[in-house]
Amino acid sequence: MNSKFSLISKTIGTKFTEYKGNAVRLSQFSPYSVDEVILKSNANPKEIRKVTTFRDSKGDIVERSFDYTGRQLKNRLYSTVDNVIGNDEFVTSKTTKDYSIDRGILSTYKELIQRPKINRFIFWSPDKTTTHHISENIETGEKILSQVQISSKRKSLKQHHSFIEFPRIKNGEKINTKKKELSFDVQHNSNEVIENSIIANGVKVPKNDSFLGYRALTIDDAKVPFAKRFLKEREMDEKEIKILPDYLPIREDENFWAKFNAEDGSIEYNKLAKFPSKTKLVGTSAHEVEHSWQYFLQGLYNKEGTPWQTEMVQKFGEIKPENIKEAEGYNEAINNYVPYYVNAEEYRNNLIERLAMHKGADTKNIYDTEGLTIRSQFKHIPKELL
Repeated sequence: MNSKFSLISKTIGTKFTEYKGNAVRLSQFSPYSVDEVILKSNANPKEIRKVTTFRDSKGDIVERSFDYTGRQLKNRLYSTVDNVIGNDEFVTSKTTKDYSIDRGILSTYKELIQRPKINRFIFWSPDKTTTHHISENIETGEKILSQVQISSKRKSLKQHHSFIEFPRIKNGEKINTKKKELSFDVQHNSNEVIENSIIANGVKVPKNDSFLGYRALTIDDAKVPFAKRFLKEREMDEKEIKILPDYLPIREDENFWAKFNAEDGSIEYNKLAKFPSKTKLVGTSAHEVEHSWQYFLQGLYNKEGTPWQTEMVQKFGEIKPENIKEAEGYNEAINNYVPYYVNAEEYRNNLIERLAMHKGADTKNIYDTEGLTIRSQFKHIPKELL
């Protein structure tokens, strides 16, 4: 049987610094080496397919670009995280994220991503995110594969989320266990689960879990949805707050998970800080949203302030009488604010930090409590990722 495609060229292990190709990359991190394969259609020589693979210094794939004539450009990002469950279960979580971008906006994309604070991901459409959790019990030798997947439904504002635990394997053979599955559709903009879409086989449907539509998200992908949710709950969703999920600190020694920048009204997640769990991200996000409320009230109280506060004064006008006393406290605390790196004790005792920490802790507790059901149903997915 004749192949439909013929090889034009193939390069393996080219150092990235010496790579002369024009493959479009989505990741901001520089890889170590590049493999590239270019094929042409035997039926139509103008139909070219180029697959470019970017690897890190260990040889692991970090990104792959699929450039096919006449089709959207597609890129796939790869990542791996190791976790431990209990005292004897090791889990390797391998995630792939598929994105696509229309060729018509490629030139605009390449130009805009050179600007500071531009989130390059907004130009790409997320097609599918899949995480395989490969669990192995070092005492029994049992292996369990669990899969978490989010698939975007084209021309729809819905996503399909699914959790699957496959039958166990021991000594290369399946153990007589049933597959577990939970799936549902989620509203893309709100992450609310569409109730009549839930399908459960071998598991209980989580009840009263308001975060169910967030459980399948990776930690990085959950930053913006969590921030949007908490902003809405704090009635700050119409206050021109910008969410920057990949903020790169100006100083390399800046040590923070995220911060609220009152100058331009932005919540900045430190790109260099890797959250150890979704719960930590939840607490941090609620904490920073609380700061946005505090600085908002301070601006209305003073009728001026940072550029963002001044914009809020112009948009919302006088502070409400019931908020004046609260705003007075925030104003004094902000005027006497001491950063953590100057005096950690004074920082923790400052009113705005005490209240933000309290809000973060309460929200974390709610998130963990509401997640008990899904975590008990899928025990071999690290709880840090649910």
